Amino acid sequence: MFATAGDGAKIWYDAAPGPAPVLLVHGFASDAESTWGRTGWVRALADRGHVLVDLRGHGQSDRPASGYSPQSLAQDVLTVLDEAGASTVDVVTYSMGGLVGWELAKLAPGRVRRLALGGIGGRPADRASMQRVAEALSAGDLGSCIDEVEGCRLDGPPPVPVLFAAGDQDDIASDAPEVAAGFDAPFVSLGRRHHLNAVSSRRFKEAATEFFDR
Repeated sequence: MFATAGDGAKIWYDAAPGPAPVLLVHGFASDAESTWGRTGWVRALADRGHVLVDLRGHGQSDRPASGYSPQSLAQDVLTVLDEAGASTVDVVTYSMGGLVGWELAKLAPGRVRRLALGGIGGRPADRASMQRVAEALSAGDLGSCIDEVEGCRLDGPPPVPVLFAAGDQDDIASDAPEVAAGFDAPFVSLGRRHHLNAVSSRRFKEAATEFFDR
């Protein structure tokens, strides 16, 4: 299914109804199927319901020349939630998706109940790290996305209750424990995992669902 963003871009999404739907937002140079489908997340959330989305420039969504700031991506996701009829969601994000989820909670008060952020800390997104991830994942041309996301970070106090999770060998999110402590938010170590494989951690799934059940 596709939702149409304000600039006409087609944003791919998939939704399954349930009593407590979870929005899943992937990171830079990835897509919903790679991040959430193949790693067992959709199966783990089967009794809750879900909304999956491919951010613009990724997966099956359109690749326009602009609209890649976290605020713009959050607006795309809000359009998806409206199209899917999801009035309130819990949200799981990974890496750059955390910037989008954070901005979504600020953009649409009351639509996001809780945020589980994986693979992100407090440092600004940097071009070199994004280019390394794009190369590792054999992504296409994401220069416009890099241009607009570079320098962005989690801005301001948490807009909703938040949980942080990261692998102990994740150099991109190595400061996540300190960031969580500064926000008085829970942090979950995903053991000896790095940035590219921590999202599949069973510990991450269990921590997120327990957090949402509070």
